[in-house]
Amino acid sequence: MELLRRRTEFTDEWTTMTSEAPEPTTPSTPGRTPATGAEIGALIGGAFGLLFLIINSSQFSALGRTLVIALGAVVFAGILVFAVRGLVQRRGADSREDRARREPPFGRAYWIIVLIEAIALFAGARLLASFGHPELGVAWVAVVVGTHFFALGKVFGLDRFHVLATVVTLCGIGGFIAFFAAAPAFIPVISGVISGFVLLAFAMWALVPVER
Repeated sequence: MELLRRRTEFTDEWTTMTSEAPEPTTPSTPGRTPATGAEIGALIGGAFGLLFLIINSSQFSALGRTLVIALGAVVFAGILVFAVRGLVQRRGADSREDRARREPPFGRAYWIIVLIEAIALFAGARLLASFGHPELGVAWVAVVVGTHFFALGKVFGLDRFHVLATVVTLCGIGGFIAFFAAAPAFIPVISGVISGFVLLAFAMWALVPVER
């Protein structure tokens, strides 16, 4: 009986030890994924870029404009594919709890920025037209869109768009310089076409994965 009792105690202790043993965990390794907000920011930047090319290439020859728009459309199509795929993968990787805690990408701050941008675009273009210089409208648009990406980069936490904001703003300023240098024909090229390709290029760059 004594032997049976000790054997029972040993079995109970062994069962307790094995049940309390922690399950082996697989160490998580940091992956490389696009920065938070990159997909949405890339779509916005790419759409602006393609629009810039369509509007400001009208002074080119038929062949030149076709090539510019076609190249822009191909690049934007690539941005669209990678951005949508990234959003789908990010959505699938998140747990339901994370989704519940996450703030919507288009929050109040974003719409305030959009409202300010729309007012600035409309008011500035009307003012330049009233002064008899509607050709400066594209330069003004580039300045507004460029500065708008400073705020957008802050909202989405995407520092790359601060670089984009600087470059596009400088393109807009370059249009004003061309005007004062008596070279108005260069305004749509500098502030429009170049800005468009810059926006498309940075939209692609935004989707390059970063260490998480």
